[in-house]
Amino acid sequence: MAHLDDGERHVSHARASLRALRLVAWVELRRRLRNRSAIVTAFVGPLALATVFGVLLGGTSSLDLTIGVADADRSAITSGFTGGLVAADTGGDPGTTDDDPVRFVAIDADGARAAVDDGDVDAAIVLPAGFGDAITTGRGATVEVVRDPTGQVSGAVAEAIARQFVTSIESRRLAAATAGALGVTVDAADLDQVTSSATTAIDEVGPGGDTVDAASFFGVTMSIMFLFFTVSFAARSIVSERANGLVPRMLASSAPPWSVVTGKVLAVSTLGLAGFATVWAVTQLVFGASWGDPFGVVVMMTCTVFAIAGVATFVCGLARTEAQADGYTSMVAFALALLGGNFIGPGQAPETLRRIATFTPNGQAIDAFTRLAVDDAGPGDLARQIVVLVGFGVVFGALGLRRVSRLVTS
Repeated sequence: MAHLDDGERHVSHARASLRALRLVAWVELRRRLRNRSAIVTAFVGPLALATVFGVLLGGTSSLDLTIGVADADRSAITSGFTGGLVAADTGGDPGTTDDDPVRFVAIDADGARAAVDDGDVDAAIVLPAGFGDAITTGRGATVEVVRDPTGQVSGAVAEAIARQFVTSIESRRLAAATAGALGVTVDAADLDQVTSSATTAIDEVGPGGDTVDAASFFGVTMSIMFLFFTVSFAARSIVSERANGLVPRMLASSAPPWSVVTGKVLAVSTLGLAGFATVWAVTQLVFGASWGDPFGVVVMMTCTVFAIAGVATFVCGLARTEAQADGYTSMVAFALALLGGNFIGPGQAPETLRRIATFTPNGQAIDAFTRLAVDDAGPGDLARQIVVLVGFGVVFGALGLRRVSRLVTS
């Protein structure tokens, strides 16, 4: 019976803790919505800067890429693919026109790397000698994509086209193998039909448009930067309320420290997510910008807010006063913004900075949102970024909540 009573007490205590968490979160959210500085930080700030960058740099963010296509094989399969992208010498229709944001030109396979290095093309797709024979005999074949380290977008476009080509070949080969297993005769021309789908790769490279819109890019980057300041309101609030005696009164009402801290973090994270979503909606409605697959955007927004909330809570947990919390937050926010590429246009970051950005939560988030907008990526394609962002949130969030909880009870 004693064990039953202990269990009931644990359940009752857990329910009371959750009620306290919900109450703290609701009260904190209402306070922030009535606070002008919180509204400016969560909504007005990122939207204003995204608008400024979008207007000033909008003319430089449109896609204007030249992709080289090198056919060292000259087989029916590879010739059909390249013929669907560039103008054939026999008078075939070109794959693109001068008005298209992505143009394709035929280049020599041996000079593909030099063409990219010299800036003659932004990226190159190389079909090696023996490619067609390897496909028809069932052996492995590789399509090489030569990319400029500083051209993130051009490399992604070329890689997407190459991937689409290989995928269509594999699907046709699987169909032919299945037909053979069933005793159905398959003409060799059926395999060559892979080339008929090559031109569809052009249309499937970018979702919702053929440009990397400056409004959407800087909408993402500015929202992420301001997230640091928005979610840091929780820890800064605890530091302030601890000094004026409000936190001790909350703890005296049987609310455990973790529920107080978690409730405040949940409230400001909700505010930050709402601000992020508002920027998304406004850039679409006002500027016609596309961020990519809506479900993928929501998933990445949530993961980004979670990661930034963890880092910001940890940073503020190092502070002993509200002034220190403000200083630490500003320093870390702008340092990560510089290292993560928040102020650099899409595809314009040098290779060194791009490598450094992979070690920052905002850099991972920006890369994911860029792939959503350019590469037709979905949540499944962004598994690495999702895992990294969740990892940032879990590790730094756990450390931050522990430090802030100690601050509450000290």
